[in-house]
Amino acid sequence: MSIDAINTIGSPFASYSPSSASMTSGQQINRAADNPAGLAVANGFQQAAMREAVGMSNANSGISLLQTADGASRSMTENILRMQELSLQAMNGTTNPAQRNALNTEFQQMMQAIDQTSQNTKFNGMNLLNGENADLSIALGDSASRLSLPELSLNSLGLAGLDLSNPANANLALESLQKAGSLLSTTQAEFGAQQNGLLSAAAEMSTSRQNSLASFSQIMDTDYARASTEKAREDVLLQAGIMMQAQGNQDRANVLALIN
Repeated sequence: MSIDAINTIGSPFASYSPSSASMTSGQQINRAADNPAGLAVANGFQQAAMREAVGMSNANSGISLLQTADGASRSMTENILRMQELSLQAMNGTTNPAQRNALNTEFQQMMQAIDQTSQNTKFNGMNLLNGENADLSIALGDSASRLSLPELSLNSLGLAGLDLSNPANANLALESLQKAGSLLSTTQAEFGAQQNGLLSAAAEMSTSRQNSLASFSQIMDTDYARASTEKAREDVLLQAGIMMQAQGNQDRANVLALIN
C-alpha cells in the first residue's frame, strides 16, 4: 500500500504565500493575520507621524501669522518715527503757523495710517491687531501653544486725539509717541519670541516624525533578503510535495495495473 502525500495543491492555505505577498507589495504585513501585534504597533507609529505632520503645518501657519503681525507693527514704528520728527519740527519756535499747519496735516495722515494698519491687518480673514483675537491656540500634535496678539489701535497706543496745532500740543505728542514706540518695540520682541517658540516646536515635531516613520518602516517594509530566503524555502517544500504526490499517484497506478 502506498503512503499518500499531503495534498497542498488547491488548498486554501496554498493560495496565500506571505513571502510572495511581502516581495510583491514591499510590506511585511499585508493582512492582520501576518503579524497582529506588529500591525497594531505600526498603526500607532503611523498615527503619531500624521499628528506630527499636521502639527508642523499648524506651527508654520502660526509663524506666518506672527510674521504678518510683526510686519504691520514695523510699519507702525516707521510712522511713529516720522511723527516724532514732525513733532520736533512743530515744537521749534521759528516754525510759523502755516508751516506748523502743514506739519500737522502730515501728522494726521500718519495717525490715519496707523489706525488703518491696526484695523485692517488680517491673516486668513482674522483681524490681528485690533483686539478681536487677543489669544489664539496653535494645535501642535499632542500639545498646543498659545499666541498673544496685543491691540495696537490709536487708543491702546495712547495716540488718539494728538495734534501739532501749537508747540505745547507738539510736546505732548512727542512724549506720547516715545511711549508708543517703546510699546511697539516690546510687542515686536514678543512676536519674535513666539515665532522662535513655534520654530522650536516644529523642529522637535520634525525629528519625532522622522523617528515615527522610521519605526513604522522597520515594522512594515519588506526585508527582501529574508523574504527571498523564505520564498525559496516555500518553493522547495512545494516542489517536494508535488513530487511526493506524483509518486503516490504512480504507486496507485501500479496497484491498479496489478489488480487488472
